[in-house]
Amino acid sequence: MMSNLPPDLIADILSRLPVKQLLCFRCVSKRWRSLIDDPDFVKLHLCHSLKYHINHTLILKNFDLHAADLASLRSFAKLDHPLMSYNHGVNILGSCNGLLCIRNIVEDMAIWNPFTRKHQVLPSLGSCNGYVYGFGHDPITDDYKVVKIMQLVRFDGRALESEVKVCSLKRNRWRKIQDIPYGFSFPGANGVFASGALHWVLTQKVQLSEENVIVALDLGAENYREVPQPDYKDKGFQLNVGVLGGCLCAVANYGDVRVDIWVMNEYGAKGSWNRLFSVASEEVIGSLRFVKPLAYSRSGNQVLLEHDNINLFWHDLKKNKADDVLASGMPLSYETEICLQSLVSLNVNKRQHNGEDNWKMDDFLSVGFKLVL
Repeated sequence: MMSNLPPDLIADILSRLPVKQLLCFRCVSKRWRSLIDDPDFVKLHLCHSLKYHINHTLILKNFDLHAADLASLRSFAKLDHPLMSYNHGVNILGSCNGLLCIRNIVEDMAIWNPFTRKHQVLPSLGSCNGYVYGFGHDPITDDYKVVKIMQLVRFDGRALESEVKVCSLKRNRWRKIQDIPYGFSFPGANGVFASGALHWVLTQKVQLSEENVIVALDLGAENYREVPQPDYKDKGFQLNVGVLGGCLCAVANYGDVRVDIWVMNEYGAKGSWNRLFSVASEEVIGSLRFVKPLAYSRSGNQVLLEHDNINLFWHDLKKNKADDVLASGMPLSYETEICLQSLVSLNVNKRQHNGEDNWKMDDFLSVGFKLVL
C-alpha cells in the first residue's frame, strides 16, 4: 500500500519516525534507501524533530557515556564512542542537530553522529593551557564548526593574550579568526549554542570583580557581540548560560537560596527575557551549587534539570514542584548532554550521482574506528 502513495506523503510519514527505525527501513528497497539518504529528507526529519520536541536522547558522561531516550528515561545503556580512550573516557564539547563534538585526553577530536555511527576525526591542533571549546551550526554556509579559544593572562595581571581558531566540517582544517576581547569568568566552560551563535559568560577585564557579560560568537559572520541580559530581580548571583527548547537561557544562582531560570524568547531582544521559574533550596537535596536546564518534556509542562552532577529532576511548571528521575544504569556522578537523534551526515556536500543511491550501504558503518580501551 505504501508503494501506491505519493513520494511526498511517504517522506512526510517516514520523517516522524525515530532514526533507529529509519536505518532499518533503508533495507526495504532501493527507493526507500535513496529517499532516507537524501539530504532534503534528512533536513525534513531534523525540522520535524525540532518542531515537535521529539527524538531526543539524554547522555550522561563519567568515565563512559550512557544514553537513554528522553521520552521515557527508564534505563541508560552504555554508548560506545569512536575515539581511543585509555580508560580516561572522552569529553563532550558540544551537541548540535544530532552531532557530538568529542575529545579524549591526548587531544584527539572528532565530530560524531552516535545514531548513524559515522564520525570524522579533526586535524590535530596540539595542546595549550587555558582553553575552552564550542560547537555549533553555521546557518549561512550550512556547515558545522568547532571553536577553540586559548587564553593566557599576562604577568601584569590586567591584559589578555588570546587566540581563537575554527575548524569546519567542509574545510576540515583549523584557521585563526579574530581574537576575543573578553576574559573568561569560568575557565573550561564550553560555549552554549543557540540561534546560530556560541555563548559564554565573560568579563570585560581579568579582574573577577568586573560585571559579567554574555558574549556571543556568531558562527556565520565569525564576530563577537554582547547579548542583552534580563532585568534581574535581585543582585548578588553567579551567572551561567544554557539552552532550553532552542532558546538561550540565563541561570542566576543565588547561593543556597534559589536559582532563577530566564529564557530569551526572541533572540537578541532584551524585552523578550522571561523568568520561566525558580528552584528553591528546599526542592533539592544538598546545596544549589549548580543547576543546568536540559530540555522540556514533550507536553512542555515540565523542564528536566541537572543538579550538582549527581541528580536529575523534572520541574513541573504548573504545579511548581520537582520529581526526581530514577533510572537503571545511571552512574553516581556525571555530566549531561542532550543530543537530538538525527540522520545528519558528516559528508555535508555529498549528493547522489547518476541517479544512484547517495551512499553505499556499507557507508553507514563507520570506517577507521579507533580501538576503545
